[in-house]
Amino acid sequence: MGHDNMMMMPMWFMWTVDTILWFHSWHPTSLLPYLGSCLLLVGFAILHEALASWRVSFAKSNTHTAPHGYVAVAGSERFKEKSLLQLRVQNSLLYTANITTGYMLMLAVMSFNVGYFLSVVAGMGLGHFLFFNKPWHLEMARVDACCETTVGIS
Repeated sequence: MGHDNMMMMPMWFMWTVDTILWFHSWHPTSLLPYLGSCLLLVGFAILHEALASWRVSFAKSNTHTAPHGYVAVAGSERFKEKSLLQLRVQNSLLYTANITTGYMLMLAVMSFNVGYFLSVVAGMGLGHFLFFNKPWHLEMARVDACCETTVGIS
C-alpha cells in the first residue's frame, strides 16, 4: 500500500498563502487569491451569524400557539395561521443552512492557517455585532459550538 500521494495536514498554526481551502481546486498560491479567500471567509462567517440570528428571531416570533395544531404568526394587521408542519420545515431549512455554514467554517479553521482562522473569528464577531442587535438578544442564553448555535428563548 503506497501512501506517496497523501498530503499530511499540519497540526500547528502556520502563516502561509499556500493553503487549500475546502477543495483541492481552491488552492491559493499567491497573496491576492489568498486575501480573496480570507475575505470570503469573513463574509461566510457573517452569513453564519446572520442565519443564527434569523433562527432565533424565527423561533421567538413563532412561539404563540393557537388551537388545532396551528401557530399564530404576527402579520401586518392581523394574525395569519401557519401549520406546525410548515413552521417545522422552515425552521429545519434555517437550521440546515446554519449548520452547513458552521461546519464549512470549522473545516477552514482546521486548515491551521492563521489568516483563515483570524478571518473566521473576525467575521463571526462582526456578524454577531451586526445581527444580534435586539435588546432581547442580550437576555437570552446563547451557547456556541464551532458548528452549532443553540437557541435559548425564555
